[in-house]
Amino acid sequence: ETFNFISGTLGSRRPTVLEFRHVEDAAASRWFVRHPQTNQWQEHPVAEVMRIVGQRHEELGESVSKSPVYVRIESSGCVDMQIV
Repeated sequence: ETFNFISGTLGSRRPTVLEFRHVEDAAASRWFVRHPQTNQWQEHPVAEVMRIVGQRHEELGESVSKSPVYVRIESSGCVDMQIV
């Protein structure tokens, strides 16, 4: 499975936090984005996750923000790890 996020013409406008969680009995990978207002994880297909991440960067226009976008993947094929 490929997660290939390319930020828009202005580059990355906010931090992106990627969390990888090992779930031993997961039959398939599950992708989540943390909602910025509720802080609740919401599951989405990987293509939708890429769209949401891009939108969160682009919505800032020429501004920057220290408020990150959080993405989590749960899979039997990954180790527990976080990348900022």
